[in-house]
Amino acid sequence: MMVRIAVVGTGWQGQGHLSTMQKISGIEVVGVCELNEETLLKATTKFGVKGFTDYVKMLEESKPDGVIICTPPEVREFLVREAAERGIHCFIEKPPAKDLEMAKKVDEILDQSGVINSVGFMYRYSPAVAYIKELIKGKRVAWVRSAMLDGLALRPNWPRWFFNKEISGGPVFDQAIHIFDLSRYLLGEVERVTGYQGNLVVQKGGDFTVEDSFTLLMKYQNGILQNHTHTWSYPDVFTQIELISDQLHLTLDLVKGSVTGKVEGEAVSFEAEEHGLYQLELEAFAKAIEEKNPEFVLATYKDSIQSLSVALEALEVLEADKKVNS
Repeated sequence: MMVRIAVVGTGWQGQGHLSTMQKISGIEVVGVCELNEETLLKATTKFGVKGFTDYVKMLEESKPDGVIICTPPEVREFLVREAAERGIHCFIEKPPAKDLEMAKKVDEILDQSGVINSVGFMYRYSPAVAYIKELIKGKRVAWVRSAMLDGLALRPNWPRWFFNKEISGGPVFDQAIHIFDLSRYLLGEVERVTGYQGNLVVQKGGDFTVEDSFTLLMKYQNGILQNHTHTWSYPDVFTQIELISDQLHLTLDLVKGSVTGKVEGEAVSFEAEEHGLYQLELEAFAKAIEEKNPEFVLATYKDSIQSLSVALEALEVLEADKKVNS
């Protein structure tokens, strides 16, 4: 059986998913929708698929089994409702929504329709994550150090909307939400967040309104403490989560797809042969549709709302800018 998939939004992420689906034998892309006609033409030409500027018309004519939603986070409710009312399953890129009010409305639509839903938190599908999740079962984790370092703010040709905080939400909303989500997946629910932001490398000004770096301290409901460091001003790529206690010391490298360290004194080492995470998450979505079994989806919309909550709390505390009394 071929699972018929349509895509709405043909920007960087949408085209990435279109490229990925060309590698998946069980998926047939039956339509793409984009309001910008020039961008749409580029996508339809490149991927050889029928294009639409009207979303409802695409759903009615192409009759997909599932739709991949790659629009900005404030554009969710209408797209999900129109698909869900037609029994079309929904893959929604992260972040799941712009705010909790919208997220709850979308969640209600999905609940009422019963369609399979998935959110683009691709790290959950990493073989290295599955490995470390099994390793820490029944073991104590006390402290966590995580870091996501990237050079977006140093790239002169990077799309400028990324640096408009009102649009992108900055590094917290665009990237760190992945760390929040994966940490929740491994460790449990976050209780408190505090932190600070800075612009020591790239100053705010003009169309650059985001922090270039920040640090957060998170406390989980089970008592685990986590320090997360994040920057867009590092001239390379580095993404790791380090789990520490008296029983273990493990490093999950999300760039390499590896786990190294010790558990109760015994050395452990794992590295995935391949870790095309976008392909793994879309294969899971397609399999869930084909077998009518949502269990294949590791990141449901309802669960993703908790990761959104952590990101929104992080944005709030970073803007607080409290000073120590002199």
